[in-house]
Amino acid sequence: MQKLWEYLFNEDTGRGIALTSLMYNSSYQKTCNFVRQSQWWSSEQIQKYQWQQLTALLHHAYEHVPYYTQLFKTRGITPDDIQSLQDFQQLPFLTKEIVQEHTNEFKATNYPAYTFEETSTGGSTGFLLRFNVEKGVWFAKHLAYMKLLLERAKCQSLDKSVQIIGREKPWEYRPLSRTLVLSSYQMTDQNLPRYIKKIRRLQPQYFIGYPSAITMLATYMKHHSIKLKEIKAIFCFGETIYDWQREFLEKFFQCRVHGQYGHREQCVLAGTCEKSNSYHIFPDYGFVELIDRNGQPVIQDGESGEIVATGFHTGIFPFIRYKTGDIAIYSTHHCECGRNYQLFKSIEGRVQDFMVSKTKRLVPLMGVLQLIAKSSPNMKEYQLYQDCEGEIKFHIVKKEGFSEDDERCIRENFQKRLGDEFSLFFTYVDSIPRTNRGKYQFLVQKLPIHFSP
Repeated sequence: MQKLWEYLFNEDTGRGIALTSLMYNSSYQKTCNFVRQSQWWSSEQIQKYQWQQLTALLHHAYEHVPYYTQLFKTRGITPDDIQSLQDFQQLPFLTKEIVQEHTNEFKATNYPAYTFEETSTGGSTGFLLRFNVEKGVWFAKHLAYMKLLLERAKCQSLDKSVQIIGREKPWEYRPLSRTLVLSSYQMTDQNLPRYIKKIRRLQPQYFIGYPSAITMLATYMKHHSIKLKEIKAIFCFGETIYDWQREFLEKFFQCRVHGQYGHREQCVLAGTCEKSNSYHIFPDYGFVELIDRNGQPVIQDGESGEIVATGFHTGIFPFIRYKTGDIAIYSTHHCECGRNYQLFKSIEGRVQDFMVSKTKRLVPLMGVLQLIAKSSPNMKEYQLYQDCEGEIKFHIVKKEGFSEDDERCIRENFQKRLGDEFSLFFTYVDSIPRTNRGKYQFLVQKLPIHFSP
């Protein structure tokens, strides 16, 4: 029965998406209708709703989730003792290591056994986390949120689209959703002309996928003077989207690039809007905090912190004050779009997306990549690798025109920005390997990075 379920409802297939939308249509439509309404709530309505959801979740976890029952008893409190956000923020952080060690204790006892579905994170940071979601329901809700993010760019679920993600098959056409799925693993010089041919035949209205893969496709198209007409939008997810990528894609495709941020654990979901590139956090999806390196809330505009989230849709396996390992920049601005959502100015990447200097300073990858991209047009791909403080190994896949001048320019610009904090070592390779989900890592960080306690 389990194998039949996985065959029919696999979210990685067009069949699974269609059957989930049909069989779990109630959850899908209910979520769509609620979010369409709640996106225009006042700040007071949002705060009231989030507090109701938090208190309900705490009572549920205390009564039905063994890990949290024991946690509350150990601390000598009950959910009734938590009367404010300040009280809530006294609860300890939840880490991936804790979830891994106590997996069975996080399963809610008031859910039937048949509703549990095991899933996992991608393990792109070297830590593969297994946990449970509510079978069918979680994906139906996910599809509802994706529909609403598409609508911000005047796109619809059934518009013709191209999706570029990690898949073993080079390409697959899904007629029910009118989607051409291309593999980010298989973007070779042999396959890219085939990709272009299929894309031009489809005439898509939007692209969605990993920013690195879409950028690679667009770079190839630009080099071969290939243009597409009437692209409404580009949607990027799964990786940090860097400013230089956004600028290049918007100029090439002549449309807006929208960023999406979320994770498999379903505690936080955010996306950019019609008016700005700030990430708008869905307040009905979860409660989100930004924590500095001392474990304190970030409240100043422009400051960075680690995203800590509590999911409202994860009752079957609750994540409360979960440290995501992702870094964001806090914003106090109010967006012109009119939504009173909490904003992040940008998503800076994961904790592992920081380089460690000779003085042990954490240097974010965001600005460095833009610097490198502008230093040389003659790199097909590149990747930074660090396993020693203050040393960066620079792996480069050369284009035909790459020379010693390019290497010197990269080195000089790197030093202008960062002084003598890093030593660079260049290595030339034939290709850059992708992660097990087909994502592109600009930095492979082997040093242990701890952003907060």
